[in-house]
Amino acid sequence: MTMSITFTHRDGGMEGGTEADIPSLIAELDGPINDEHPDVSVTDDESSWTVSAFQDGTLVLENLDDSNVQPCHLQQVSRAEMIRVMVMLVHGDLPALQQLDWTPGYN
Repeated sequence: MTMSITFTHRDGGMEGGTEADIPSLIAELDGPINDEHPDVSVTDDESSWTVSAFQDGTLVLENLDDSNVQPCHLQQVSRAEMIRVMVMLVHGDLPALQQLDWTPGYN
């Protein structure tokens, strides 16, 4: 099952995306270091769950609409793993996402 998803690019632009577009979204992280725009993200528009990937190899999982859900993160994540985790979100596989070894907080 594929959800309606929104990509947020390094330049801050937002657009709809598909599973096939995730590798090119992650490739944006290989550009120059930019403290103002260090990440890209995929958001499930229906549930507001978001996975953000940062240039330093951090992934953040959070729910943008539910302040009671604490954000969590993974560190030293490979580009391939970033793609795999974002694909889980695109497929709506929240149980599998939540089974990963997340650490509470942003980093």
